[in-house]
Amino acid sequence: MATRTTNLYGKITVTNRAIRAVANAALRECYGVAGGRVSFIDVEENKIRMVIRLILKYGVTPEAICESVRSQIRYNVENFAGASVVELNTFVVGIK
Repeated sequence: MATRTTNLYGKITVTNRAIRAVANAALRECYGVAGGRVSFIDVEENKIRMVIRLILKYGVTPEAICESVRSQIRYNVENFAGASVVELNTFVVGIK
């Protein structure tokens, strides 16, 4: 699915691929993240659910980094897509 909205300029459709690209770009900007990607996106009625798999840098606090990642991705995706992120799960799959 994709998010759809209408404003004075017309109808706007944002695909899952575009949402994934914005989320992955936001992920690369986060401190303490050595790698990672968005592994799952579900959009239903302009509500976005995502799963993020992270590889963290050695010596960082996983809880703090995961919270920072969730905040950064939520902010960027909501501003880009015009839909709310209702669920954002992060999984640490490795440390570099």
